[in-house]
Amino acid sequence: MTPLQLRCVLAVAGTLHFTRAAHEVGIAQSALSAHVARVEAELGAALFERTSRSVRLTAAGEALLPRARTVLAELDRLRTDVAAATGAVEGPLRIGTIPTLGDVDLAGLLARLRERHPGVRATVVEQTSARTVADVVAGTLDVGFTGTALSEPPVGVQAQVIATEPLVAVVAEDDPWARRRRLRLRDVATRPGVDFPAGTSGRRQGDEAFAAAGLAREVAVESSSAPFLLDLVRAGVGVALLPAAAARGATGVRAVAVADAPVRRVCAVHAGAGSSAAARAFLALLAEHLPA
Repeated sequence: MTPLQLRCVLAVAGTLHFTRAAHEVGIAQSALSAHVARVEAELGAALFERTSRSVRLTAAGEALLPRARTVLAELDRLRTDVAAATGAVEGPLRIGTIPTLGDVDLAGLLARLRERHPGVRATVVEQTSARTVADVVAGTLDVGFTGTALSEPPVGVQAQVIATEPLVAVVAEDDPWARRRRLRLRDVATRPGVDFPAGTSGRRQGDEAFAAAGLAREVAVESSSAPFLLDLVRAGVGVALLPAAAARGATGVRAVAVADAPVRRVCAVHAGAGSSAAARAFLALLAEHLPA
């Protein structure tokens, strides 16, 4: 089983279409189909159910995906570390980040990283903190940025605390609360809310704080997109309880302090000694640009 064959399988799994997968990998469809067939023959199991109209993963295919991603990530890390032994830092750098990361100039850091190490190729994905930690543990991400409640430290990874900050109430700029200097959770609970989906780290911070205060809160609309939550606030759908970074620089909204707001911890998470050379270079650069 070769890396190319595993990449072909992952491409089909991602597109559920052999022609698009072949284009993604950069080979002919007949060659891609042959590579997938060889993997299935070696494993003795069909990875995809094919009909004239659709392609679906089988249970065996679902089981293979996380292992295949981990194997390819380890191969990439091996190449990076071998290159680093010769003095070159190059290869892939996979970063996961939360949608409300405001304490780190990620774009600026990547620009400086490219200046120092032009052979590094970075990929950035935006997702939940829990998914990011799981992907760092699995080895499919090199570095992750998470934002969680103080009661929810990252598990299974090395973590560097970047900042701690209380959440704020975000309201429309024409809302009467926009002129308030400070609110309390009991005030926020009197209005419908807009928030991240239930169960995510971003949502749990608020839910746990309201529950601890004995308050019930109606969440009118959920979304995993921080910009869309701000759109909902502007439209008057509800009040958002968010990190101040989410509203910083946004037009049409105001952030109001909440005296008893929950506090979130922003961390950079990584695999520690097992990190790739590219990840170590990025983390060193991050440390240079954090406040003393």
